[in-house]
Amino acid sequence: MRKLSAAVCVLSAAVLCQTAIQAKDIVPQPYNSSNFEKVFPLQYQSWIASKNDSKTEDYIAKYPFLAILRAGTGGDTGPRLLGLRGHYYAWVDVATIPDSGIPNGKKNEATTARCNVCHSSIGPEVIRKEGERELQSNNLSHFAYMGAHSVGCINCHDPESMKLKVSHSFLDKMLTKAGKPTFEKAGAAEQKSLVCAQCHYTGYTVEEKWKDKTGKIRTATVGKTAWKNGFSLAEQEAFLNDGKNFPDGKPFAELIHPISKTPIIWSIHPDYELFKTGIHGKMGLSCTSCHMPKVKAKDGTVYTNHNIGNPMNTFKDSCGSCHSVKDEAKYQAIVKQMKDRAEDLRWKSGTLLAKAHLEAGKAWEVGATEKEMKPVLQNIRASYWRFNSLNRGAYFHNPQETLGEFANSIRYAEEARVQLRKILAKHGAANYVAPKFDTKEQAMALLKLPNRAAATKAKCRSIEVDSARWVVPSKKNGTYDKNYVAPDAVETWYTRECRKPVKG
Repeated sequence: MRKLSAAVCVLSAAVLCQTAIQAKDIVPQPYNSSNFEKVFPLQYQSWIASKNDSKTEDYIAKYPFLAILRAGTGGDTGPRLLGLRGHYYAWVDVATIPDSGIPNGKKNEATTARCNVCHSSIGPEVIRKEGERELQSNNLSHFAYMGAHSVGCINCHDPESMKLKVSHSFLDKMLTKAGKPTFEKAGAAEQKSLVCAQCHYTGYTVEEKWKDKTGKIRTATVGKTAWKNGFSLAEQEAFLNDGKNFPDGKPFAELIHPISKTPIIWSIHPDYELFKTGIHGKMGLSCTSCHMPKVKAKDGTVYTNHNIGNPMNTFKDSCGSCHSVKDEAKYQAIVKQMKDRAEDLRWKSGTLLAKAHLEAGKAWEVGATEKEMKPVLQNIRASYWRFNSLNRGAYFHNPQETLGEFANSIRYAEEARVQLRKILAKHGAANYVAPKFDTKEQAMALLKLPNRAAATKAKCRSIEVDSARWVVPSKKNGTYDKNYVAPDAVETWYTRECRKPVKG
């Protein structure tokens, strides 16, 4: 194994080590991030520190209205949503969700292995060795023999040069359609954001037929974005609402809401888009400027912190190069005010939306026509697109758009409810009042999932069986990751739902 000296390594966010060293000369199995520990100890230990960010929470319990808004996901187990935590847990969190393949509610066997690109380091390795189409055309557990590995070094770095890279080919295609430079042509600062954008974006998937080297016709799950018109929520919405952009000539919809029958656009996490249209993005900063600041080790070595988290927890390093450190308390207060305001608007818009869904369901029940309901469903669709896009760090990435679009979400939901009052009155249900959903239990009951208990039990068993498929072979073939997190080793959907009686 070739030894690396500090003299030949230039540590930065863009390039870990500017040498011609091959990954095979440094570590076996580059998708096992623990194999990089001796080569890049400072970066590795800071990445491992994300293990401390283990706390999560049941968002359906925190925001009961989410059960209604996310109805139709999770199959018979019902919707779920857990709070975010460190990258260390990226794999276990996707491996234990009951509806792998959101929003279709499919089992792991039917879930595309494409998920591995953003939740595991084996995704980039499969692409490198076997080709992207192989990853897109197999199920999640097809590559279980490689072992369960969370997001790590080669998700962002080329294992042969350690330069930044993106694994998804769709990213360059979507950037080109948006009139933006591809990854290779982008500047250094933008490249530092694009490695994050390959996962922290909102988009959709389509199925494409292709012929493999044996001549067999196969189906690949391919990622797309709505960036053609621009990055703002309104510009992306305009693209998704234009049937000319889709083969069937209809506005895009990923899910038909089972209660209101609204064709939903399932926004996931437009972190990159909101950041690019926010003040920090417009000023030329990159994601790493705030989330991966330069820090100094005890021996004085300066390196990039790979413990990606909340910049307000590392204010001096993350914000100090632009903002006065002595004014930290003031900036912390400003950010808290933005967060609290967004939280208030989230509660209001989410509650109004849930009531609109329930009222729409009642309208269908009493005989409303498709013509009557069309403008209602358009308003619910517009409201939910905004609501579901403004999660996580939206209030910080782009406070102006976040607050403005939350206001629009509320407006669209209120318009839908006004329309529904007239429809309900016309059909003899003027006195209808949406049932309460003050708790998770109340909200889940409204979804009418008679097989929930049995489905949850079956999913729990599925997780146990599937986990063994990832662990047992890897221990035998040498691909086992010492950082593997078992479903019951930390709080997950599995520990919440499989360790207690589940009410139907």
